[in-house]
Amino acid sequence: MKMKSVGIKELKNNLSRYLKMVREGTLIFVTDHDEIIAEIHRPISPVSWQTTRWDAYLNEEAERGLVRRARHRTSRAFVKKPIEQTDLDSLALLDETREDRQ
Repeated sequence: MKMKSVGIKELKNNLSRYLKMVREGTLIFVTDHDEIIAEIHRPISPVSWQTTRWDAYLNEEAERGLVRRARHRTSRAFVKKPIEQTDLDSLALLDETREDRQ
């Protein structure tokens, strides 16, 4: 992963340029008087309202260290559904996913 540090004023004056770099995979460290105060990077997990229940379950398991998510983007072939519940059952989610494919 590429990394770059940038001061606040430079970031403010060239925000579009730095966001394009983030989109391409660069990690941006924001500095204030040579002290890193923030970092800008692509989202680690999908935004909750765009996440399927299956993705939400996998994200929770990854946070607990039980699985490791793939680094590539998710397929856009499936319609994303909002999360309806927080109490998830992996077998029920697998069954639901399989039903969507038939």
